[in-house]
Amino acid sequence: MSLGNMSVGGNTGSDSSGSKRAREGDAGDSNFVGSISRPMGRDANKKQGKGTSSRKEKAEALNVVHEDWDEYKHFKEQEFERLDKIVLAQHEATKEHQEATKAQEEASRIKLEAVRTKKMKMFMKLSVKEHLDDYNKQLLEMLKMELFEDA
Repeated sequence: MSLGNMSVGGNTGSDSSGSKRAREGDAGDSNFVGSISRPMGRDANKKQGKGTSSRKEKAEALNVVHEDWDEYKHFKEQEFERLDKIVLAQHEATKEHQEATKAQEEASRIKLEAVRTKKMKMFMKLSVKEHLDDYNKQLLEMLKMELFEDA
């Protein structure tokens, strides 16, 4: 047996290349004592360092998400305000339209009442006369039908 393959304190050879062949050769020797892996302190330190940076990255990412969320909420609030203004304007427009429709209906009713009043005056003038020609008799009958039989 050679002292190069066997060592009490671990692998003293310069196998820093980490090649698979070097590890297989050492692991295949049953008299090999020691470990090729890194010391535990180094691995633990590396994991702890990664965890810390990972937490920082997560915190930064979370801050970005919160900022984006706040910006989105602000945008949505503005959108809801705009929609509320649109709805309010539509309600006002509907109310104004209803008022305009009522005014038009009132104007139409007043015009119809004025026409009815003129017809009534004409009817009164014709009905007071004693002798009417054929045209005035027909006119009187038409006015009588329009004024009294429709109602």
